[in-house]
Amino acid sequence: MACEKCAERQLWICGDIHGDLSGLVRNAVNCGMSHADILVVGDFGAGFGRPKSMDVAYGKVCTTLEKNDICIYTIRGNHDNPAFFDGLHDFEWLHFLSDHRIIELCGKRIYPIGGAVSADIDFVDPLIRKSRRMINDTLIRMGSSKRIWWPDEAPVPIVESFSTAVDVVASHEAPLSFAPPLVRADYVRDVTWQKIVESRKYLDYVLQTVKPILWFYGHYHCCYEGNYQKTHYRCLDIAEMTRIV
Repeated sequence: MACEKCAERQLWICGDIHGDLSGLVRNAVNCGMSHADILVVGDFGAGFGRPKSMDVAYGKVCTTLEKNDICIYTIRGNHDNPAFFDGLHDFEWLHFLSDHRIIELCGKRIYPIGGAVSADIDFVDPLIRKSRRMINDTLIRMGSSKRIWWPDEAPVPIVESFSTAVDVVASHEAPLSFAPPLVRADYVRDVTWQKIVESRKYLDYVLQTVKPILWFYGHYHCCYEGNYQKTHYRCLDIAEMTRIV
């Protein structure tokens, strides 16, 4: 890939961007970024809107990415269509990373684990008297190609073939041992809550097995930072970026 040809590159980790690809690229260029790889920790916004909306969004920024030698990578969030992360939807300067497939950027071995469970899928908006789940079901019944929720949004677990030679884990959801603590809203159904707990417990299993030096995640739209055993973790706020190389 063109973005891996330069040996001396910067590596940035970015929080959820929720479809604002142009804003991400504009912010990167405005802060003088060049010869860089940017890894977004999910909720990229892949799959929302019309079928070719990602082609349109990429078309608006590809010249700028090439000019500044910036390559963007993203893992899967709960607000991303899982179909984009099959290795067949990549662009030259934009890549959708498959779960559990280690990638090396700027000399760092990065383990991507996408997915999370939408805690607010059961919340009924009092103005429209519908939940996101209900809206999505209506879109399906109407034959629309648009989706606002995907039933296979949760992290996809594996229980073997973990590599311990990993520098960074990038996930959308957080392991149970990291902030924030589990808190259940009163509108969350039992089945949704069970999936949330299972997802965070599974990521704890990955944490104990892989034992990375650094772990970055998003999803919570807040800043959290701390240490658990030998791992330093950080939750990035919306569009927040931090440089690690």
